Amino acid sequence: MIPVSFLVLTFAISLTGFACILAIPPARSPDTAIGLPFWLIMVWGPSLAAIILSARNHELLDLLSRTIKVSTVPWEAWGLVLAPLVILLLIKPFTPGEAPSIGAGLVAGMIGFNLILGPLGEELGWRGLFQEQLNQRIGWLEASLLIGIIWLVWHLPLWTIDSPHAQIALPLFAAHCMLYSVIIGAAYTISGGSILPAILIHLTVNLAANLALFVGFRDPNAWFSASLIPLCLLALCAIGLVYARTGLIGIRWLQM
Repeated sequence: MIPVSFLVLTFAISLTGFACILAIPPARSPDTAIGLPFWLIMVWGPSLAAIILSARNHELLDLLSRTIKVSTVPWEAWGLVLAPLVILLLIKPFTPGEAPSIGAGLVAGMIGFNLILGPLGEELGWRGLFQEQLNQRIGWLEASLLIGIIWLVWHLPLWTIDSPHAQIALPLFAAHCMLYSVIIGAAYTISGGSILPAILIHLTVNLAANLALFVGFRDPNAWFSASLIPLCLLALCAIGLVYARTGLIGIRWLQM
């Protein structure tokens, strides 16, 4: 059974934040003091839902402790964390435009901004609670694909406003969303309940997309197109890593 309470609460929180963004024009950008609180509510829907439900079940301390749990994370998961940035470096020589300079301060700002408006607000929910429960009921790959579809639907309101996501062709974003979900789901599955690799992979895929603008990919679609095949290969490698580590294919009828 899908944990419906998590999904209902997640979408209720996120859509409340989005409704405020839609109703208040100055809040349309997270870069403004007016917009940031509402964007935080919208983005943090999954993690806030997980925190509320975990607190209700007296499991909040366990959920929070798993965000910094390192002891159970294998080296393969750290490889998946770094992989999006490695892909960016490998593709860089083939960029279509000139690369503007970027300073360490801007990179640090990107890391902090992306961490708060992304992985921390989502992964306690998507992976820490939702994937954890689904993995116990269905195959991990099935769970990852299901989460990928729901994750995509959760993002869709951003295409109704002038957001950075709306600049990306929806089919391209959908493909990336599914691939990210498989890669992150694989890292979570082999990490003994640790949410840390999921948070960090989510961070590095966002960083790679941001940094792509500074290595010559002036159009976000150029990066999302160029990185699609490498990410497909990375997702296949991630599936292989889970099988090598656990013997699990991730699809119930194939496992029987």
